[in-house]
Amino acid sequence: MLILDSEAISAVANGPAGRRDRVRALVAEMRKRELPIATVAAVLAEVIRGRPRDASVFATLRRERVEVYSVDTRVAVRAGQLLGSARSGSENAVDAFVVAVADLEGGAVIATTDTEDIERFASYASYVGVADIKA
Repeated sequence: MLILDSEAISAVANGPAGRRDRVRALVAEMRKRELPIATVAAVLAEVIRGRPRDASVFATLRRERVEVYSVDTRVAVRAGQLLGSARSGSENAVDAFVVAVADLEGGAVIATTDTEDIERFASYASYVGVADIKA
């Protein structure tokens, strides 16, 4: 599974060409392997602003067939555990939600520019990798 964080979604929707192409290449590789593309509902709060540009975000989710995982009790508890293990504050909750979904789903690659925080949480999870999309 490939999980797109806010930077990855923004890159495909409105981002610079290099970053957009990097994310699209990851998506294409996952599609070739018949693996799902996903994000977490909390990530949408980082990319949706109630403006016309939101249309490109929704178009990206639809075009790339991105499954949006809810932040339910199970995900929230696992994210809280990750925050505690990493001795991190709630300002990093969305990153923890992303890693929690990856962990609970049996592993994933997370596309991000925020490699430091994601890798920190991933070190307390199983089979969670990070793809740096900086270009």
